[in-house]
Amino acid sequence: MKLIRIALLTVAAAMAAIVATRMLLGPIHAGPLSVTTPLNPEGFFGLAVTILLLTRVTEDRVASNLGRRGAVLLALGVIAITAIALRRALGIYFLSDDFILVRIGREWTATAFRYSITHGGGDGFFRPFGYASFALDARLGGIDPVWWHASSLAIHSANAVLVLFLARRLGASTLAAGFVGALFAVHGIHPEAVVWIAGRFDLVATFFLLAGVLLFTQAGLRVPLHVAALACFVLAALTKESAFIFPFLIGGYAVTKRQALKSTIPYFVLAAILFAYRWSLFGGIGGYISSATGRPAALSLGLGSTLKAVAVRLWTSLYFPLNWSTDASLPMALLAIAYMAAIIWLATRSRPARMAWFAAAAVLISTIPVLSLLAGSPALAGSRVLYLPSVWFAILLAVAVDGLSGQVRYAVAAIVLAFQFAALQHNLGFWEAASAQVKAACETGVPVIPASINGVPGLANGKPECIEIAHNKSSQP
Repeated sequence: MKLIRIALLTVAAAMAAIVATRMLLGPIHAGPLSVTTPLNPEGFFGLAVTILLLTRVTEDRVASNLGRRGAVLLALGVIAITAIALRRALGIYFLSDDFILVRIGREWTATAFRYSITHGGGDGFFRPFGYASFALDARLGGIDPVWWHASSLAIHSANAVLVLFLARRLGASTLAAGFVGALFAVHGIHPEAVVWIAGRFDLVATFFLLAGVLLFTQAGLRVPLHVAALACFVLAALTKESAFIFPFLIGGYAVTKRQALKSTIPYFVLAAILFAYRWSLFGGIGGYISSATGRPAALSLGLGSTLKAVAVRLWTSLYFPLNWSTDASLPMALLAIAYMAAIIWLATRSRPARMAWFAAAAVLISTIPVLSLLAGSPALAGSRVLYLPSVWFAILLAVAVDGLSGQVRYAVAAIVLAFQFAALQHNLGFWEAASAQVKAACETGVPVIPASINGVPGLANGKPECIEIAHNKSSQP
């Protein structure tokens, strides 16, 4: 085991050196080593330090009681951090599919909802409650993008609070709970899920899934809490199909806590019923169709691409959520170096509780429904599918921080938060720039905009709707 840890530490240090060199000096072309965008070094770094953490797991600790006042203060603090980190989202315009979703929301009726419950969507997805959230926003906010973004931001804030309470339920200390809520709130991977209205499905599904998991962890033999958890599962699954992993998450929790698995049986039965109903609507699994095979993308996975996605690109995005469309600034590079040093220190010095195993397993379980979309992108395109996995990643790092002793744990937590906050601000800049281009183009009445602008959705869809919305806004008194 000692030799394995030395090998992992060597890999992590070597990959950190490559990433640092690339960020400070630009693309590397030294003999056989060529690094333009360091996605693979970032991924190998993340994989190595994650395994290092899991090799040092010890017994769970008993967390002190937080109390109602402490819980409220922590929740308010996380909400404030979320608002500060993502305040720029309120100034961003609609993008691509957003225009279509706004139109659908404005035209939504009770009849349309009933139809959506009994028919699969033409896009291969079955998400009636996700569309219901658009109808609510359209009723309350009309075509004002500020309202729509504020709504998404509110849901993300609620999710951050749920992550905080879930971490406490899993045994995290007060420090670790506050850290996990803040880390999830500011994680750099989130612009596509929180800023793009089309990412609302991920936000709402995650909200119900987290609420259901939290209810399950407290249910015990109390039937009403299980009924409430089952209801949350239904709402999550009818918002986005990624929520079908719910029974596996609570099964992993039960195993970690050495609880009987029979309490999870109703959840697996319900998942089977919901999946069978979905199958009947589509005559198959539904979802995206692979252009290469003509079959559903979920059934067209190759072994090599799957291993690369799970072992490398997943950890690239979670540890280094940076849009590489342009190089990061020197302060960002220096902060990244400090961040890598802090993560290596964390991986070699922490003695995390056994719950780290559950958190790491939950990251992998949460990627199962989106494996076909995990190819990775230097510009973070498609990163909304990692919204749910980022929950468990934040909990994993929080459990690791809890495993440190002394004042260094505060320094490590602060550095990790600072890097993710800076990465988020770096990434938001691309969304602001793309938003300004799309808005200006829509106002001209002749929107000639690329489908993607530095990884940000441009106008692949929604051109007629964007002209209509721009016209309606300009004609308002």
